[in-house]
Amino acid sequence: MNHATSRAPIGAIAAAALACLQPGIDPVFLTLLSDAGGLDPDAHGWVVGATQGGMAAGALLVWRFGAKLPAHIAARAALAATALALLTAVLDAGLSALLLTRALFGTATGIVYTDAMSGAAARRPTTAYAAVFLTQLLLSALVALVLPPVAHAAGPRVALALLAAPPATAALIAAPLNPRVRERDPGVAGASPVSAAAWALALATIAFIAATMMIWSSAAALAIASGIAPDTIGVAVSAGSVIGAATALAVLRDRRVVPLPLTGVLASGGLLAPLVLTPPGQSGPFVAGILLLNIGSTAIIIRCSGAASAAGDGALFRRFVACTHPLGMIAGPLIGAALVGVAGSAGLVAGAAGALALGCAALVVAARQAAVFSQVQKNLFGPA
Repeated sequence: MNHATSRAPIGAIAAAALACLQPGIDPVFLTLLSDAGGLDPDAHGWVVGATQGGMAAGALLVWRFGAKLPAHIAARAALAATALALLTAVLDAGLSALLLTRALFGTATGIVYTDAMSGAAARRPTTAYAAVFLTQLLLSALVALVLPPVAHAAGPRVALALLAAPPATAALIAAPLNPRVRERDPGVAGASPVSAAAWALALATIAFIAATMMIWSSAAALAIASGIAPDTIGVAVSAGSVIGAATALAVLRDRRVVPLPLTGVLASGGLLAPLVLTPPGQSGPFVAGILLLNIGSTAIIIRCSGAASAAGDGALFRRFVACTHPLGMIAGPLIGAALVGVAGSAGLVAGAAGALALGCAALVVAARQAAVFSQVQKNLFGPA
């Protein structure tokens, strides 16, 4: 297959973007949830953790058993997510019931995302991941603008009920798609240098996503501690979504001007920016830091995900690459919170820097493994 000329299926891209919409709208969603049912803001982290944990579980299920699951599992899971989103809007049975509902919702969306994303990444994977990120960011910005006025006019429960529309749309998109091609899932025993490079790229993807989530989940707290107004935080988040979408659009062209290891180093600098650009009472540097974080995170995650999918062997590994996203999203906040609890802000800085260093090291290993394989190919078969 010529990855340079083939195109990723639009339906799979749209379904994947809708399935991963929730993390992009969590601040608005959690506010509505508290307004509707009096949820204590201190419990917001538990709700996000339950949803992301469920998404990781759904992704792992598709990774390991994707070839054995029903062909239209994505459409069925999207319908389940629709029902669970509606249940969230009317549920008033305590925190435990809410956490269970959101965990099941996350599991359903994790199945949809991993199934759809692995299918989309079968052709031009970097372009596919960039298209999904671009669509998700634009949808997140739109939903974040629409829901507050709806809640003001019709009440927060009505606004929450509207969040059943994304999974319902994903179900409609996924239902008519052709059943997934049943590729034989190769084992990883006796992995070749190319397989080693693919695993290194997948590790880098997890590391960069985890670092992003460590910093992102703590950015608002750092800003508040520095005396930056909540309105400024909202502006920074909105502007970050816009600049992230622009970055995804740039990466969508898949023109690899900057080597991937160097991209990792540059992106790491952007990711660390909010940790150093939060001087007391100065909003400008903080906004700049959030913009740099979104640029660096979007660029490196798209490129790592696309490169890992391209270097892997078959459907099993593509599903694993898609799986790295929810895994990194659940690992990052948990590790970050633990480090802050142990060592405060210094622990957060150390953890984020360590994750970024791991990601950059994995990119170097991947590049070296790919170079070794290329040289072996030339020695055995001559120049291409």
